[in-house]
Amino acid sequence: MGLYSWFFPSSTTPELDEIPKKTACYHIEGFLTCHYFQLATEVADRLTAKHPHVKTDVSAYIKQQWYDRSKELQEEFGNNHRTSPFIYEGCVAGQQKFVGGYSEFAKAVKDSYKMNIPLD
Repeated sequence: MGLYSWFFPSSTTPELDEIPKKTACYHIEGFLTCHYFQLATEVADRLTAKHPHVKTDVSAYIKQQWYDRSKELQEEFGNNHRTSPFIYEGCVAGQQKFVGGYSEFAKAVKDSYKMNIPLD
């Protein structure tokens, strides 16, 4: 570090207090014992570790609760997807869109973030 760098700090260093903006938010809902739900949460963990501006939210249910919750999600998103997991994206409530189940989520992550994700 040169002498003048103490007096004239570089303007290329980022602000330490700057909060990064989220570029994507994914919501994963499913039942705990579902293999595809577990895979989706593992993909979400890898995704957020590699891309800190991506937020993932996971909601887990027991299998007996899943039927009622999946019906609520079907009504909210206007589709008939009832299997676990149910994945949707969007950071603003009311502006979220349905992604699909594990296969659709894995393909979207693989295509968008160039990650090596098992598709099934």
